[in-house]
Amino acid sequence: MKVKVNSKKGLIGIVIIAIILGIMLMALLINNKNSKSDKTLIEFLKQSLLLKEEEVYEKEEDDKDEEVPQIVERNNEEISILPTMLEEIKPNSIWCPTFQLIWNDMVNEVVKQEVVFNPQEEMAENLNKQEFKEEMISDELYYKTYGLKTIELKEKIEKGIKDKFNEKSSILDTINWADEDIKDTNDIEKYIFYSMLKREFKFENKFTTLETAPFGDKYKDIKYFGINSDTEDAVRNQVKVLYYNSDNDFAVEISTKQGDKLILSRGCEKNNFSDIYKEINQKAGAFEGDKEFLEKDNLKIPNIKINEKKEYEELENKPFIAKDGRTAEIADAIQTIEFELDSEGGKVKSEALMQVTFTSAIDTDKKAPRNFYFEDEFVIFIKEENKELPYLACKISDISLYQK
Repeated sequence: MKVKVNSKKGLIGIVIIAIILGIMLMALLINNKNSKSDKTLIEFLKQSLLLKEEEVYEKEEDDKDEEVPQIVERNNEEISILPTMLEEIKPNSIWCPTFQLIWNDMVNEVVKQEVVFNPQEEMAENLNKQEFKEEMISDELYYKTYGLKTIELKEKIEKGIKDKFNEKSSILDTINWADEDIKDTNDIEKYIFYSMLKREFKFENKFTTLETAPFGDKYKDIKYFGINSDTEDAVRNQVKVLYYNSDNDFAVEISTKQGDKLILSRGCEKNNFSDIYKEINQKAGAFEGDKEFLEKDNLKIPNIKINEKKEYEELENKPFIAKDGRTAEIADAIQTIEFELDSEGGKVKSEALMQVTFTSAIDTDKKAPRNFYFEDEFVIFIKEENKELPYLACKISDISLYQK
């Protein structure tokens, strides 16, 4: 039985062979029309061409079910790792709290005040808000530590993630641990802040593997799992409807054996993850329809498998001042996120690392003078001592009106 092989290499081979043999055939036809031996050669070339086509297009029938590797075209778009849920999201974005956790340790334990660059970065401002803290996640899901940069600290981290997660770090060796780099001087200290989060979860009942289907208007033959008319009730029972306002505005919650909940939604219009999460909860609270996943309901979720790395260059090599007056700079700010999801369950793994250099406190005598010059538009308030509101307020823009 003939089965067409959908292979680019096979098609390229056909074209090359056809061109070469075609040229030879035409040359022979033009120059040797009356030669019997050449006619025989021509017949041989014709047969050879047909044979090559047969070889490329024929396969054994038992190869028919062989899986063709799935290629998903990204259209040159990247997945953006975000350090907080407050960052503006792009069409393809992902967040995990590992970087926020080490930022919190840096700010709370070493810097002792918020990080302020000049000019200030919106990313740093969002991180300073510490919207996510370690008490918001179970201890079993994460490991973190910090300290002066030493080989002993590196070994402590390696042992810690091995003992807790049976994992190795993919980012520890991206920074320099040579003796000359980790040796502190009287004026310089180098700190390492590190965290890892790992969670694997399983669904109580495996979802149905669905036929490949399009995703949006660009992509075809995408792998999906979910629920259709053949799916058992036990699978349906692990899905809860949070709300369903239309085919383009809905959210569901899926339970796992470990107690984790997957919340999936479409139709949210906010521009950051924090506001989207709030919007989902608001819509769920207002929904008065049936929250049970009914027998006629269908569910389709694409398989997911990513492994991304991000270096936050926006935060690197920019001086800021610690509470004790020392100047600090973030030399390295790195985060990775792995995320997998299929019909049986999923996995989340993330690492984050910062290397921060602190130099001796600035000599206050060498500071530049601060000039409090009210030489352009300004305001004045006058109030009594111990009184809440002023008894005079004045905004001055045109000074000529105030100097008569």
